[in-house]
Amino acid sequence: MKDKKEIAKLIYKELEKGDIELTLSLISKKLEKEKTGKLQLTKTPLLNSIGRELGKLLVNEDWKFERLMKLWRKGERDERLIAISALGTISKEDYENTKQFVLEVLNDISDWEICDQLALRVVVNLAVENQREIFSLMHGWIKSKNKWIRRLAIATIPPYIRAKKTESKICFELLDRVMKEKDKSVKKAIVWALREITKKNPEAVFEFLKKWAKVDDKNTKGIIKEGMKKLPNNEQEKLKSLIGESKWNSLDSK
Repeated sequence: MKDKKEIAKLIYKELEKGDIELTLSLISKKLEKEKTGKLQLTKTPLLNSIGRELGKLLVNEDWKFERLMKLWRKGERDERLIAISALGTISKEDYENTKQFVLEVLNDISDWEICDQLALRVVVNLAVENQREIFSLMHGWIKSKNKWIRRLAIATIPPYIRAKKTESKICFELLDRVMKEKDKSVKKAIVWALREITKKNPEAVFEFLKKWAKVDDKNTKGIIKEGMKKLPNNEQEKLKSLIGESKWNSLDSK
């Protein structure tokens, strides 16, 4: 395909004109040959690269959020991933409007890919910029009936702890409220978060899981079982003895 920067420039020019239908048509045409796999999907890294370049072009435009929102609303997977990556670039320059964009699209999240990319590329930047406000929002998100909104909050923890290695305490405060989570997709995000924090602060993860091992809840047991796997073997054995093998509940079980 043509250079990613050139594709981004073409998308930018169509957005500048304000014709979203032509923008959608352009994206579909340019990416048609790039679709792979049984589901014929464009590879996520390619869409991310185009989005990053688009974000660089949009960052100083007054109309960027309005046009990106139209692209999000009228587009599908490819367009949304491009918009997310563009927002990732823009978010470092415009916190407030990026935050409002995220709040407006929360209920549009309907799969793990869009959810996780939004967390990894946008929400984490907002959390780094304003920890107090974004974690406060995340505490609200984990109360949502929408599992993808709950997952968005938890999926923000792994990239956040990579950026802020010493900030595990605020992450545990959030995890403390979801350790009885029932939904599999959210539980997997919790496990992901625990394993990522383990890389930075294994002692704290062990103490956290040891505390929760006293809770007789099958969902909690399953999270502990999967979440402890990056801990030293001796600590895993201690946790196994606390929860009791017969009480374990795999995340993959029904």
